[in-house]
Amino acid sequence: MDKLIYDQLTEALTRRGGGFPAVQRDAFHGLMDTIFTQEEAQLAAMLPDAPISAEMLADQVKGVTEKVQQLLETMAGKGILFSAAYADKRYYVMMPLIPGIIENQLLTGVVNERARKIARLFVDYLAFLNELESTGTGVFPSVPFARVIAVDRDIPEDKTVQPYDRLLPYIEKARYIGLVTCHCRHMYELLGDACDKPKDVCLAVGPGALYMSEYGLGKLISREEAYTVLKRAEEAGLVHVVSNTGKYLDFICNCCSCHCENLKSLKRSADAGLAAISSFISAVDAGQCTACGDCILRCPMEAVVIKDELAGVESKRCIGCGLCVSACPTGAITLQPRANAPVPYPNARQLNAAIVSSKKPG
Repeated sequence: MDKLIYDQLTEALTRRGGGFPAVQRDAFHGLMDTIFTQEEAQLAAMLPDAPISAEMLADQVKGVTEKVQQLLETMAGKGILFSAAYADKRYYVMMPLIPGIIENQLLTGVVNERARKIARLFVDYLAFLNELESTGTGVFPSVPFARVIAVDRDIPEDKTVQPYDRLLPYIEKARYIGLVTCHCRHMYELLGDACDKPKDVCLAVGPGALYMSEYGLGKLISREEAYTVLKRAEEAGLVHVVSNTGKYLDFICNCCSCHCENLKSLKRSADAGLAAISSFISAVDAGQCTACGDCILRCPMEAVVIKDELAGVESKRCIGCGLCVSACPTGAITLQPRANAPVPYPNARQLNAAIVSSKKPG
């Protein structure tokens, strides 16, 4: 692609928001060249920020509707565009870089040279972004695109809990639920750095799940199957990370702290990560603690320490996932409401607007 197309595509991706910025760099150019053809990149850069049909787009670009439709369908199948049918007509909109385009290249669990190339390029690009961030450049948006949500059974029943703090009701009211491969663990496995945690435990929720099933990126599962997936993820010590929205969820990732960038960023700084911490924080009852150390092994953030034969929680590191609660054999650890807990955005549109406005110019 030439520089003009890179510029236009970068601008379009920036408008789409998401948790990762589009910054021109060799690895970024390599990703775009691998994922997009030149024709697809040109069309993607022209797409409006609102969903559009092939017929409407053909009028704007003075093209043949059938050819435009075919190209849009190809791009939807590649995980570049979100697609949904309304009133017997199909509409398309470009996804953010993350969550969206990058994950969609890997969440089928595909193993081939293209997938390995995307994994290598994205790891290089991620290293570049983290290096910029470490210098104080602030390339990541200040508004997290995701949030941690505690394990339902570990939330005390006698506490007042906001509806958005419980995960299972989102599953109960979801019309569609899709199962996909964890793109983070799969990405590193492609590069020879496999994780011992399960990969087939990430979920898409709502219209996104239907889209993924329609285009072969994931498969629809029942609520009962989703409950089983969540239980398996919890038993494996994975943290529930969901979209930073309150009314509905778009995704439920089950993350490890060794390969998932959301948790890795929280581990670097829990108050400035790519995901918001949960509404809870762990607390230890000294009278019940036996200093067995099970909580230390379970905590993904290394937030629990043993001192003077008593477990303690470092509040600046605790993200309120609740995994230590289920690990404690005596019930000494409980989740307590967190002071000044972050509140998720009502819906994806408001979240995206906040993310875009929080990004620094340039």
